[in-house]
Amino acid sequence: MRFKTLFAVCALFGSLFQSSPSLSETLRTAWLGEHEAFLTWYAKEKGWDKEAGLDIIMLRFDSGKSLIENVRAYDWAIAGCGAVPAMQATMSDQVEVIAIANDESSANMILTRPDSPILAEKGFNPDFPNVFGTPESVKGKLILCPKKTSARYLLDKWLAALGLEEKDVKIEELEPTPALGAFKNGYGDILAVWSPFTREAETLGFKVAAHSQDCGATQPVLLVADRAFTEKNPDAVRAFLKVYLRVVDEIKAQGPETLAPAYVRFAEAWMGKKFSEADAIAELREHPVFSLEEQLALFGEDGESPLKAWLAEIAAFSEKMNPDTAHRHATPEAVSDRFLKALK
Repeated sequence: MRFKTLFAVCALFGSLFQSSPSLSETLRTAWLGEHEAFLTWYAKEKGWDKEAGLDIIMLRFDSGKSLIENVRAYDWAIAGCGAVPAMQATMSDQVEVIAIANDESSANMILTRPDSPILAEKGFNPDFPNVFGTPESVKGKLILCPKKTSARYLLDKWLAALGLEEKDVKIEELEPTPALGAFKNGYGDILAVWSPFTREAETLGFKVAAHSQDCGATQPVLLVADRAFTEKNPDAVRAFLKVYLRVVDEIKAQGPETLAPAYVRFAEAWMGKKFSEADAIAELREHPVFSLEEQLALFGEDGESPLKAWLAEIAAFSEKMNPDTAHRHATPEAVSDRFLKALK
């Protein structure tokens, strides 16, 4: 009898251990091959998603436009996405903004060739003293730039700083990988992309004509969620944010130098790129992240919201690019700190 009891207890423990993976809720997430994906990748490497009761799956996309357009096809629940495609999606009530992933203002760039006349003059517009170019040196140039992205928003701001409009240049809309490939092969005069493509471009000798912040454009990467998912699974959303913010705290506590080896592994595993530790340190420094308290401050109270001010400018740009949607605006609920406040 004693042996039967012991066997039953062992069988019970065995069944518990066998069923333990089901205790983690599968959460499908979507990312680009860039900095914000590192935080989720790092959390998975540490097993922090499992500690929070989640089994996070990471899906890879080449651009925010592609990521947003495939929310239904790939059934993702939460994603990291540039603000331009994200704001377009909020106008259709498809997704909602739940947090800020990072600030990529330093990681979006206008690049040109080292012998370009664009680099001959800096500060043509005194309001933007760090911007290279003049109307004469830029007019008629062929620009390679991904459509409906943060790079396109930067391009619009850069042209405006020089007193130009899109009609004054030629724009060819290419995704980042083919755009960089074509530029390397001598096609085009100007390239507008974001990191890590900018890092490769600089390594090849191309020069920066402007960063986003040089043109007065703040470029947050946003954490967005499928609105249908958030209504049915608020606990999973809060659990994910807790995991993401745990890595934010780790980055702030440890610093880029300590986390650089992990970022090198991430770059090879997730982006398929060979990064030096110096590259990794630069990537971590150039993408500021925000703690829970900083997030809540940026979302703001009583109508004072730095984040919503940034997004209002981006939404205006989106409407300009898509006149047929100019009558639509994101609802207040589409940009909400309700899940962050729940963590507080």
